[in-house]
Amino acid sequence: MKNILLLTLTITVNIFIYESLNAQCTPDQSCNDIGNPGEMCPEVLPPATVNIPYNQVVTIIPPATFDYNGQTVSINKIKITNVENIPQGLTYQCSPANCEFTPTTPVTRYCILLSGTPTTPGTYPLKVHVVPYILILGVPTALPEQVDDTSLVMVVNTASSAQIINSSKFTVLPPQPNPFNSTVSISFYCPYTSSIDLQVFDVLGNKVYEEKMISNKGENSFKFDGSNLKRGVYIYKVNNGRENFVKQLIKN
Repeated sequence: MKNILLLTLTITVNIFIYESLNAQCTPDQSCNDIGNPGEMCPEVLPPATVNIPYNQVVTIIPPATFDYNGQTVSINKIKITNVENIPQGLTYQCSPANCEFTPTTPVTRYCILLSGTPTTPGTYPLKVHVVPYILILGVPTALPEQVDDTSLVMVVNTASSAQIINSSKFTVLPPQPNPFNSTVSISFYCPYTSSIDLQVFDVLGNKVYEEKMISNKGENSFKFDGSNLKRGVYIYKVNNGRENFVKQLIKN
């Protein structure tokens, strides 16, 4: 009897450990399929910072239909086969672990966990490789792989605004907040009085905003109102008459 109890306890503990190790993420139950078909939440990923651990859950609602060869077909399931262009130092894990998501009624939410410690600053449009499956004579059959490279963009910043500033060097600070909803503060440290020019461009290179100011010695800020801009990635340039500083903004 003792051996049976010990065996039962061991199996129970092992199952608990296995389930704990495989519970990589929990979907956000507030994520809704507003666009239909399919949804990813959040629409804009929170920015990461170099050398600081990052953990972010991406909730996925798989689409129930798919346009294939000009026809709308019902999807049996989708399988995420790869996520490219992830910042160095980060990895992804799916829940369930096989990265297969089945559309259901009512909606079932699945998730991907992006985690790790990023090492390289920059803007990273993630490329999500997805294989949709449809039923042919009752058998799940894979359609050609699709690549979604527009839904998720990840920004890795070099440091927060509390970074140590070289008082003899012109320095552009990280915009706050970024991503932003309507207004964003674009700050810089200037060791001298100077004429400063701010320009904002869309990803096609079209200038959407420009402002000039005479800076004081020390920290200065542009208050950029981008409430009329569409959601997406924008490039901004700060010119001090001697140098150009080019960085990215993300509009929610």
